[in-house]
Amino acid sequence: MVLIALLIALSVERLYHSPAFLHWAFYLERWQRWTSVKLKDEKWESDPLQLVRLLIPALGVGVLVVLLDNLMVTFIVSILALLLAFNCEPAREDYKAYLKAANRGDEAEANKRQLALTEFAGHHQPQQLSDSLIWINYRQYIAVMFYFVLFGSFGALVYATLRYAEKCAEKPSEEPNSNQPWQQLVWFADWVPARLSAFGLLLVGHFSRALAVWLPQTLNPQINPDKLLFDVAGKAEDSPQHTDDRTEHIACQLRLMRRQQIFWVCVIAVLTLIGWVS
Repeated sequence: MVLIALLIALSVERLYHSPAFLHWAFYLERWQRWTSVKLKDEKWESDPLQLVRLLIPALGVGVLVVLLDNLMVTFIVSILALLLAFNCEPAREDYKAYLKAANRGDEAEANKRQLALTEFAGHHQPQQLSDSLIWINYRQYIAVMFYFVLFGSFGALVYATLRYAEKCAEKPSEEPNSNQPWQQLVWFADWVPARLSAFGLLLVGHFSRALAVWLPQTLNPQINPDKLLFDVAGKAEDSPQHTDDRTEHIACQLRLMRRQQIFWVCVIAVLTLIGWVS
């Protein structure tokens, strides 16, 4: 059931435009506004209680699935949870617009779209557009898939909630360093999935060349997950043949990430066949 739900959600998300109500952030924003009105006590502004407040919707979905204990309900909720958690439509639109602008030589529009993709990638502020796309692909798909396989729809929505909370903490209106607890929490949430994702890049790319980067960085517990992915991806894929082509390098990196996504779907399929994933 996990594999089928995953395949359906990935297919729907790729083939059809996602309306706003199919994004988990859509519901979290409304939940935030509603609870801000209802819970005016200052104690709810503390970081731990803000975390609890944000996690309540995901927890409610998990409790609902457990209480109903129905295979069909679990299956439908799993598909919906994945569609809500993937939420890559804005980045996809900006990427397509960037390619069109770059191909016609519109520097202003290309830079605007590149900035939008960098902001979508989050506080990591990667130096290259290819790094932004690698991080977006990991955050919106790979990490969600891992948490879904481990914890079902609850896991996928919890990760999407942490991702949303980190982005909210990055807003300029926040007080200095107020986002540190969120950054640390998401750092821990990405610790294992990022290493598994880097291992997938190793297998679907140039193994021998990327292994020299992957092994020492994976064994370093302090390394940031984004740096690990960027460094491994840079070695796992060939450099573009035409260095003046602004789109060739990022296309190579995207193909690498898509191969990795297919690889992990195949792994999940094998685990389903041998009975480790149901």
